[in-house]
Amino acid sequence: MKKTILLIAFIFSSFSYSQYCAFFDFETTEPDSVVSTLKGMMDTEWAKNIEGTKSLFAYQFNGSNNATHSVQFCFPSEAAFANFMNSWYGSVQAQVFGDKMNKYIKPVNQALNTPAWFKNDWTPDQVFMIWQMEVTNPPLYVKEFAEFSQNFAKKYDLQNSYGVGYPISGKNADFSHFVWVGAPDVETALKNTKEMYSDPSFAKYSAKVNDIRKVVNTMMMVRVMDF
Repeated sequence: MKKTILLIAFIFSSFSYSQYCAFFDFETTEPDSVVSTLKGMMDTEWAKNIEGTKSLFAYQFNGSNNATHSVQFCFPSEAAFANFMNSWYGSVQAQVFGDKMNKYIKPVNQALNTPAWFKNDWTPDQVFMIWQMEVTNPPLYVKEFAEFSQNFAKKYDLQNSYGVGYPISGKNADFSHFVWVGAPDVETALKNTKEMYSDPSFAKYSAKVNDIRKVVNTMMMVRVMDF
């Protein structure tokens, strides 16, 4: 009982570190033009004043997701995100580069995501394994995932980030939450995932959450560059 109380307390204390990540997912057949345009945008005074991280990711083996890439801005607070939005609509530079980007991309989805629970800093991670799922009992699912993932990470000495997130705005009809597990490279990401699937504790965890979550898509997200 004491263990359960401590775990629940830890889950809710995680919200004090909550961040917001805006995902702008798109499809493109001209990635070089996208990268060039983004570099130009991020060299502007508007981008330099953004209170957060700025990154481009590529989706690999992305299942039913039509997006090929994602531009992501992550913010430490509500105020930082609000400042970003206000500056976007008020910046001529941002609008000009936004219009230029639209020549090379087909927007797929926009979402503002926030973690429900997580461990470790995700900014150094270069590869993320993503599981998108429909969850009917979020508090219970987060509790079970937190217990399983921390025990697994301790057993295999994993130092990268992992957690449960959800779109606080821009929810996709197919899923309500997503789990991510970070890694320093593709090789490590695949190795860790294979070990997880074959570990007996994963089968026990899956049985516990089988009735409250349905996995609808899996993908690999690879960091292309930071700005």
